[in-house]
Amino acid sequence: MSSHAHLVAGVLISILSAVFYNVGFVVEKQALSGLPPVHARRIVHLVRTVASSPLWLLGFVAMLGGLALQVVALSLVSISVVQPIFVSGIVLLLVLSHVTLHERLGRRERGAVILVAVALLAISLSLDASSDRAGSNGALRSLILAAVPTVAVACFLFVLAGRAGSGRGRLALPALLFGASSGLTYGVAALATKAVAAEIQRYGVVASIPHVVSSAYLYTLILTSGLGLLLFQTGLQRCPASVVVPVSNLISSTYVVAVGTVIFDEQLPGVAWKLALRIIGFAGVLVSVLLLVNARTDEPELPLIGDPVVAPVASAEPPPLPSGAAE
Repeated sequence: MSSHAHLVAGVLISILSAVFYNVGFVVEKQALSGLPPVHARRIVHLVRTVASSPLWLLGFVAMLGGLALQVVALSLVSISVVQPIFVSGIVLLLVLSHVTLHERLGRRERGAVILVAVALLAISLSLDASSDRAGSNGALRSLILAAVPTVAVACFLFVLAGRAGSGRGRLALPALLFGASSGLTYGVAALATKAVAAEIQRYGVVASIPHVVSSAYLYTLILTSGLGLLLFQTGLQRCPASVVVPVSNLISSTYVVAVGTVIFDEQLPGVAWKLALRIIGFAGVLVSVLLLVNARTDEPELPLIGDPVVAPVASAEPPPLPSGAAE
């Protein structure tokens, strides 16, 4: 496959990955709104609760499909191409809430949708087959050096979220902390995903299987994804999805582009105007996410699809289990 074909395939698969992932998230959020309270400190109870919901499992499978497609995309093109496209899928949440629930989109939310469209156009114009090839030079030592302190900070923020009081409106401080905590953890998982993709790129899909299974990358991916899932689901049930999700995406995307590009020795466009468009495109995606968070601050009466209609619990402390219930 030529470099140009790799680039086109990577972009298309990135778009499909974003669709699968965000549709799965919407389904998960709808399922969580009808489930008993869960918390990351009660792992068995959390897993048993969500696994009892066919709707949540459907969403989970869709999200796994999105992540699998992301691995494929990362084996074809660079992180700076895949990640902005993946994060821009947050707009799909707004579209679904507008179409399926007929919810009104605020001025800033409409602005965010337009900004994402412009950002993706800038990224598409910045594509360069000679420089946007996927990197495959990541070292396990570099990944560990980045992962360990990041996960430690993520866990610290999660603990703070459980002790933080509520902020103004629905933009509670716990929601921001939960989003940052899961975002950092998912950022590390994305680095491990990229490492697995690099193995696939190096050996091919079938030939890479024994290398992937025997490498630490796969198990780093499983552990950090599992931890991220626990942190994310806890925050998702207790706080507005319209705050937790954009913040998580913002943190994880910025982290993986900044750290991953260095670790895997990937190149940005060498032509000045293409580099400028790439930076503008990525910045546009990040600003659109900030617009969504800001819009939810000023317009608390407009819940995102699946958001609870009652005020979220400010504390992340889990309620006591019924007498005799297993942890």
